[in-house]
Amino acid sequence: MGIKLIALTIGVLSLSVSAQACDTARNLPGQNIDLYFEKNSTQISSDQTLKMANWAIDMRLKYPIQEVLSVRGLAEANEREPGKLALQRADKAKAMLMQFGLTQVEYDIHGAIYRPLVHYVELPETIRRVEIELSPGCPNNCCDGE
Repeated sequence: MGIKLIALTIGVLSLSVSAQACDTARNLPGQNIDLYFEKNSTQISSDQTLKMANWAIDMRLKYPIQEVLSVRGLAEANEREPGKLALQRADKAKAMLMQFGLTQVEYDIHGAIYRPLVHYVELPETIRRVEIELSPGCPNNCCDGE
């Protein structure tokens, strides 16, 4: 009789764990990469192209379901037409990501002029960038491994 009681208890615990595996919509954490640019330029250098190609391949292999790709171009305030330049950088990055096979995902494109934080100083070469974030999805919005 004691053995039957233990088996029944284990079955109930197993049921409650699997029922709680996914009780709300969940997605995986965002995956990020930054691309850097020369001053007043929208050209993506060969080393940055290779970096982005490798990242795009990894993302396609690891995350077959992709919710959205956020692409945010940044420019320094002292660059030529910084608002326009930031958006052009983002557009260039998007075009390249699409060439590398990230075509079945919604893109969210933004450009902005970099605004420094009060107590944080970045080097100019890291300010001139495109920030890319892939939000991977899960089957049925549920990342429970099933």
